[in-house]
Amino acid sequence: MKRRDPAAAALSIWTALVLLFLFFPLVVVAMFSFNGSTISRFPLQGFTLHWYAKLFADRAIIEALWNSIIVALSTVGISTTLGVLAAVGIHRYGGSFAVAMRGFALRPMMVPRLIIGIALLTFYDLFKTNLSLLTVIGGHVVMTLPYVIMIISARLVGFDKSTEEAAWDLGASTFTVFREITLPFLKPALIAATLMSFTLSFDEVVVTFFTTGNANTLPMVIWSMLRFGITPEVNAIATITIFSSGLFAIAAELSLRRARDLS
Repeated sequence: MKRRDPAAAALSIWTALVLLFLFFPLVVVAMFSFNGSTISRFPLQGFTLHWYAKLFADRAIIEALWNSIIVALSTVGISTTLGVLAAVGIHRYGGSFAVAMRGFALRPMMVPRLIIGIALLTFYDLFKTNLSLLTVIGGHVVMTLPYVIMIISARLVGFDKSTEEAAWDLGASTFTVFREITLPFLKPALIAATLMSFTLSFDEVVVTFFTTGNANTLPMVIWSMLRFGITPEVNAIATITIFSSGLFAIAAELSLRRARDLS
């Protein structure tokens, strides 16, 4: 039998420990969401779906969940559209001006969320804007747009401009070139940017706190519930969110693999 490399064995053990550190808390949360007791501790006091039934019977939580989905999907649509256009424009322009514009566009990533929230609240107050889900969407777009630009720009580094030039020489319009050549090339980056934008928007608390009105999102409801401690309902919400995020990530990975196979 071949002798295993000690370095490879150490790396495997370290990888397993890192994965355990990352995912074990999520497993514990899921386990306690099915616990028959209201106290989150071992040993578990039986198996029950009572907390999920109680969760889905709470109209405030269901409304907050729908608000979060609406905000996240709206943020994804606006951020990806603006981000793709901005990244493609910066890439095509080139030069020192494009470098400066890219740095300016990525600046919100370096600003703490607290400062972004205060700045947005001041901006909305300056124009006497009533806080609502629309103001939340605007704040989330400001927060997620730099990530979209960064991901799309990274993909465009390997783009061959001669393909577009050849299509233009053959009589294709700018829109046709963008639809038939640029967008298919950007598909893996678009999927990654969409996943990133949705996750950041769906989980955001600080910016939402400063920009929301009477309509709460799911993270805001969870935050208010945590003031009374970690309850089984909170564990149930977290478990559903983890499961949904996992399905979303799997779908994105399958789509990326399909895109790579087609290319």
